[in-house]
Amino acid sequence: MKFFGGFIILILLSFAVLGCQKPTEELDITKVTFETPKGKSIRPIVEVIDSNESANIPSLLKRIKLKYPIIEGDTLYVTILEFQQDVYALDYYTNSGKFRGRVPVFRGHYVEQSMRLENRIFTFRQDSYRGYNPIDFDNYIKKFSNSQGGFPQAFLSLPFEYRESGKTSVQTSYFMGVKKSFPVLVQSYRDGNTRWNVARSWKEENTQVFENFAKELKKVKPKFIMKNSDWVYFEAADGAYGIASILPGGRIAVVWGFLSWVDLERKFFAASDRIFEAPY
Repeated sequence: MKFFGGFIILILLSFAVLGCQKPTEELDITKVTFETPKGKSIRPIVEVIDSNESANIPSLLKRIKLKYPIIEGDTLYVTILEFQQDVYALDYYTNSGKFRGRVPVFRGHYVEQSMRLENRIFTFRQDSYRGYNPIDFDNYIKKFSNSQGGFPQAFLSLPFEYRESGKTSVQTSYFMGVKKSFPVLVQSYRDGNTRWNVARSWKEENTQVFENFAKELKKVKPKFIMKNSDWVYFEAADGAYGIASILPGGRIAVVWGFLSWVDLERKFFAASDRIFEAPY
């Protein structure tokens, strides 16, 4: 028992040491080099590092503009948008209509390609006659993080079965026609001719936040099921209904679609269980 007690103390001390470690230093943007295919490291020339005041993009922390003089007459321009959290970067990247991903987009004499990694969006612009291997861009953004990018892990908490391909989104300003203060992850589903949607809050929220959102919904009385006092029943559209609730721990779960109340209740039980039990 003494050994066990000592072991627990060592664990607690380890956590205490980790908790006291200094946070990772902010990346010095002036030292982030671009590696050419021939192995040459080019240091950037900083054109702009400014706050969101000039860009007026929600949740944007700063905008950075760099240029890399590869060879004489050939300059690579890089614009970096840095957001408060990756969910806001994902929202802007997918919903603003300003990005086409890795697909080259011709804009006058230049070609643009864009990538997102965590809370940053990168736009690369080069002369149209110059071709860069996308691997060069991948290697560049890896200097900012070791993450592989893609959708946040929180999306994995939504049910897998019957997911509709390409119907995944992030909503940070409005949801169900209601302006709210928390980001929402949304996934659409389809089983034959039956369609429905499942959403969850990005992070845990307090009860007041949920109540402020719920009071703006169009409440209805469900039929053929027993009403749960912890759930909010609402009309999502003409003929489409939904259920919303804040789960123990603070995650907000919402399910809606053109379903009977019985089917809607079943899908809400399944979705809320998965969202509640997920580690992220």
